[in-house]
Amino acid sequence: MSRNEQYQALMQLYKSETGNKVVDMEAMADWCIKRGVALPKPKSARDLLVAQLSDAARAEYRQDPKTGLSYRANHALRTTAKDGRQLTFWVDIEDATRPQMVYSLGNRRQQMVADAVHLKIDEMIWNSRHPNEQPIQLVMDFTEDVEERLNSPGFGPNDAAA
Repeated sequence: MSRNEQYQALMQLYKSETGNKVVDMEAMADWCIKRGVALPKPKSARDLLVAQLSDAARAEYRQDPKTGLSYRANHALRTTAKDGRQLTFWVDIEDATRPQMVYSLGNRRQQMVADAVHLKIDEMIWNSRHPNEQPIQLVMDFTEDVEERLNSPGFGPNDAAA
């Protein structure tokens, strides 16, 4: 059984024992610790630094002087090493080649598609399990949402100084 499967089984046991249908993970962690569940090995200081550096790269946004639009400065280039480890390299949008940007943007788009597929499946399952309630019907075409955001306060060139 994988670690995630073990934790999922613990969550089911926690809900069964406590009667809680909504789980506070901090309370569940305390519950696990009291029952002797082994605590995970902490990351090394180097691993924490790598994660913090990646978070900082991901969080850097700049403002385009011409349009006033905010854009992500650094883009992830994910790959798999020969030994199976996942590696992520970061490239500044100003330095990125066209193939690097196509690759990065394509990966981000695929992440969005995967999220949308799981969202749709969750909607379908909930609707099938609650046939006596009004079905949830989410719109999966984001074209209007994107246009609305691009034209909302804070996104346009006249809002750059605000």
